[in-house]
Amino acid sequence: MQYFRLIFLMSERHGQRFAFWTDEARSLVQGTLQPVYRVPRQSAVSEKVPVHIESVDDRTTEEKRLVDFIVKLQGSEEHLVGVLNGKPSEWLHKVTSSRVPVYLDSEEQQDILFAYLRGVLDRTPTEMSFTDEVQFICDVLFPEAIIYALAALRNLSLQEAEQVFLSGPYYHFRHVLHENNSVVGFTIKD
Repeated sequence: MQYFRLIFLMSERHGQRFAFWTDEARSLVQGTLQPVYRVPRQSAVSEKVPVHIESVDDRTTEEKRLVDFIVKLQGSEEHLVGVLNGKPSEWLHKVTSSRVPVYLDSEEQQDILFAYLRGVLDRTPTEMSFTDEVQFICDVLFPEAIIYALAALRNLSLQEAEQVFLSGPYYHFRHVLHENNSVVGFTIKD
């Protein structure tokens, strides 16, 4: 803006006021020299990550730990085999047309866990009868595996882990605002 003001003043014959100018300044005003813009280093790049981005990263890390415990370490397999062999489970009686909460946001982690649970179901002989294998995995084995893993990783009782599962994952309020506004088409200005 100042650049254009200087050009205006020079074109209006106010050049005598700028007698102290150097040759570099004159060539800048005439357009033969490109201006150099300096940005202060402090405000150029911020290394501080916003809290809602941090919470998403923490959430992703927690999901990966949970799925790794279930799949790679097979931490819930004994419990799942017990459920398939008749061990009492609240989720067997809750199989309805309404969907059970998933607890995992990442579709990649959901796919990994689903494939593992399908493998457990395929290799475990069971006397249970169900009409839809996918619904059985999603409504019974998914919650059982996640609740058992939550109890083991967070050192909770199964009842406390079930409450954590039912309450869903924790989201930072800025992440929720960002997601809601991105659906509507607005953006948040920090």
